[in-house]
Amino acid sequence: MAKRKRKTEPITTLLRILPTAITIMLLCAGICLGALMETGLVSLTDIQDSLGIAPVQSSTGENVPEKARDFSVHVIDVGQGDSSLILAGGKSILIDAGEKEYGESVVSYIRQKGISRLDYIIATHPHSDHIGGMAEVVSEIGADKIIVPRLPDELVPTTRVYEDFLEAVKDGGMKLTAAKAGHIYRICEIGGLPVDMTVLAPKENADFEDLNDHSVCVRLDFNRISWLFTGDLSKEGERALLNSGADIDVTAYKVGHHGSSGSSTEELLNEMTPRLCVISCGEGNSYGHPHEEAMERLEGYTDSIYRTDISSTLSFYSDGEKIYVSKTSSGESEDMNNDDS
Repeated sequence: MAKRKRKTEPITTLLRILPTAITIMLLCAGICLGALMETGLVSLTDIQDSLGIAPVQSSTGENVPEKARDFSVHVIDVGQGDSSLILAGGKSILIDAGEKEYGESVVSYIRQKGISRLDYIIATHPHSDHIGGMAEVVSEIGADKIIVPRLPDELVPTTRVYEDFLEAVKDGGMKLTAAKAGHIYRICEIGGLPVDMTVLAPKENADFEDLNDHSVCVRLDFNRISWLFTGDLSKEGERALLNSGADIDVTAYKVGHHGSSGSSTEELLNEMTPRLCVISCGEGNSYGHPHEEAMERLEGYTDSIYRTDISSTLSFYSDGEKIYVSKTSSGESEDMNNDDS
């Protein structure tokens, strides 16, 4: 994917670089379009249709174009925690499961999607807001492969939540797979196009003092659409990711560490240039997530920033060219053209 530059002030840049004649033509066109909209002769929907942007009116996917139904990313509302479900060509990936009290709702959501057993589970790191509900998911649904970070002995938790997770894995006759940076999983093919999941971090023998920086980081690719999931990486983990040379120039970014000011650094975003960002955080949470500093950095790259504390569970469908965004709580939806502009 061609790298896009960070957003600049659009009006001043336009006036500075365009010839006067073209500027006047654009202004006249805008005035005429505004007048037509005032009269009702041209609607916002007409404008969207002319740009190939047709709003989707369903939060459950019934009105999503048929060609986009085979690939979806669902950022599940688990309060101040994280849980994302990816569905692709009949395959399923769960990344994290929120706090323990959300285990039942995550299981319910997975079952609503017709899944009796997951293909992949990724437990990004063993903090309770990411793996608290995982024991119930493993016990009730299970998975063919469970991917976790390989931790140094001094950072292996002794918490009840972590022990419950390990016990559920053992009781279900499943095994843990250590994340290996650089490994590519071919999830499926949709319309002859591959859907790949690449593990980007942590590197083998990673040496971080903060458990967050051992988060499993993955990139998901489907034709021209790509997603990046970074768990709770802080600036140290992000720096290591950048230094690894991994390709993180993506379309969509599941924002790290719930929008903490210590994550989503300018250096990371400059390499990523995301067109869409999703933040999972709890309404009125005590951490103040997402932090204003992080929001300002994200807004420097895109206006399409979605939050579970505002919109509850968010679903994103794709045909490999566009992303259709569906807000469960409001039913408000839209689609995004993936033009690199």
